[in-house]
Amino acid sequence: MRLKSSIFLWVSLATILPLTALILGITAYSEQVYLKNIDNDIYINMENISKELNFRLTYEREVILSLANSPAMEQFAPVLQTAAEGDLHINYFEEVDKLNNFLAGFQHSVPGLDTVRVLDIDGHALIKVRFGKLIPAHFEGIADLPLTEEELVDTGFLSWMWQLKANELVYGNLPLSKRDYTSGKELSIMNSIVPVSFDNKTIIGFLTARALGDQFDHILESLHRTNNIKLTVAEYNPDTAQRHGIILYSDELQIKFSQPLDPDTKLNKILGEQTWNNLQSKRFGSFVNHVQNKRYYFQEFYPYNNQLVSWIMVLQLDNSDIAAPFQRIRFGLLAVAVLALVISLLLANIGARNIAEPITLFADLLKRYADGEPDFSRQPTKGADELKQLDQSFHYLVDTLEQTEMERDSAEKMMLQNAKLASIGQMAAGIGHELNNPLNNILSYATLIKRDIPKENTELADDIQGLRNEALRAETIVKGILNFARQVPPEYVDFDLHVWLKDTLLLAHAQAQKFNIELKLDEHPDLPICGDRNQLQQVLVNLLMNAIHASKQNDIIIVSAHTEKQQIFITVSDQGTGIESSNKDKIFDPFFTTKNVGEGSGLGLSISIGIMQFHNGSLKLENNDRGGVNATMQIPLNSKSN
Repeated sequence: MRLKSSIFLWVSLATILPLTALILGITAYSEQVYLKNIDNDIYINMENISKELNFRLTYEREVILSLANSPAMEQFAPVLQTAAEGDLHINYFEEVDKLNNFLAGFQHSVPGLDTVRVLDIDGHALIKVRFGKLIPAHFEGIADLPLTEEELVDTGFLSWMWQLKANELVYGNLPLSKRDYTSGKELSIMNSIVPVSFDNKTIIGFLTARALGDQFDHILESLHRTNNIKLTVAEYNPDTAQRHGIILYSDELQIKFSQPLDPDTKLNKILGEQTWNNLQSKRFGSFVNHVQNKRYYFQEFYPYNNQLVSWIMVLQLDNSDIAAPFQRIRFGLLAVAVLALVISLLLANIGARNIAEPITLFADLLKRYADGEPDFSRQPTKGADELKQLDQSFHYLVDTLEQTEMERDSAEKMMLQNAKLASIGQMAAGIGHELNNPLNNILSYATLIKRDIPKENTELADDIQGLRNEALRAETIVKGILNFARQVPPEYVDFDLHVWLKDTLLLAHAQAQKFNIELKLDEHPDLPICGDRNQLQQVLVNLLMNAIHASKQNDIIIVSAHTEKQQIFITVSDQGTGIESSNKDKIFDPFFTTKNVGEGSGLGLSISIGIMQFHNGSLKLENNDRGGVNATMQIPLNSKSN
């Protein structure tokens, strides 16, 4: 099949699927972003609701506390004090009328409070004002006190009230007469209770107030509703079964805070048991009810400072309201996709011509590379971006192969070096063992001869001492050969790099001072390192000695360390003469040295590179910009072999 026909067929088949997937992907992504924005907006909205409700509750608490400490209440204090003693104050009725009138006027000026009561120390209602109207006293107490409600007979609640702190506002439900409620149902908001005391010690009575809830209704109704969101507020009160889950406010059911509570209208019946269980296990977040196709956002709010009772705010959103605009978008994008398909098929014919020629040229390029032409053209490829990318990938392949070949050559060179070191090491071990015995004999005989030489024959004694010195030097060389051959595996320990560097520099300090050379340690953070402390110190000391030997007077040798890609790099940088190009391939060979005869055996770097290989590391020597050599030890952060 010709290229032109192939491209035409492929575009006709391949364009439909990517376009369809793209359309679905874009709309799904957009829908998720839109939904995430809705989530953020709703959480912000719930936070604002909490702040508004908290502001209103704080305002009411401050108002009620101010009322409890007002001059009118202070003037009424003698009546409460006398009642606490079981007597009727001489001006009881006059003071009651004054406080009644004050509280009635107060309720007119401060809306939102349903009922305000003044109770004596035994919890009897002496004054009661509701909706700005006075409730006359038509009950007679046991101490002949006129009461506005029946006597309090709940001793448990009374004991709880006696334990309250003076002039601190708390919340609770008063077990008083239910004649206030024509329906016989409670209101949503608990009573505010303030123990009255003007010396902050002795409680002489109580001031209670109940918020009607219409101010909360006004706050919730005035909040902006987007996406047809419906708000529900329910009480979370596991200790009181009849109030646990009861709905205080609902847009959907048209329930208000200001209405009496309906004990049969609970959140689990409205939302379902599954949603209610999710809500109880995690009282902040969101939940999707796939059966109802609805999303629920919920947040807990604590309205009362002394009660383990909270309000659960639930915002309900219908998923179909979110999906509707995206359905219209999908239909529009599908129409665009069909149009794009038609256009792409028309352009396929033109594209085939633009692709065939570059492919032919690229095929010729591959053939020339296979034939071993290294200098093929690298001119930019003309045509589609994919062909340009193919050309770039081909040249990347060529470069990678060349780099791999270089790395292979380097690895082969290292293998040859290791093999050479191993073979020389075996030979050196044999030679060292063979030479040890004759050397020991020479030293022993030289000692015996020297002992028997007459003292006046100094010339012969000097000759024998020279013989001993040469034998001792040969013994030192043999020890180096044996150490090189042994290649003792490292004993791994953890140690501090910075302390280790300072200790190692001290070992070379005397030698450096002898030649007036400064050893400088770059500052770096402390770092734990794992390895054979002594073997690594042997390598670093050897590098320092080589640097000192290569340096001139007043030169500075810099020792630095840093980490990169889980590797530790320790560098000794000198200002010497550097490495001659003719010696670069021989510096790690055993017995190769640039020092004078008698100054070194040429085994230091060979032993050092063996130690570094045992630590899974490497040792590199290269000329630096200071004229000398950078000798770098590279060790993994965890160099211990498996």
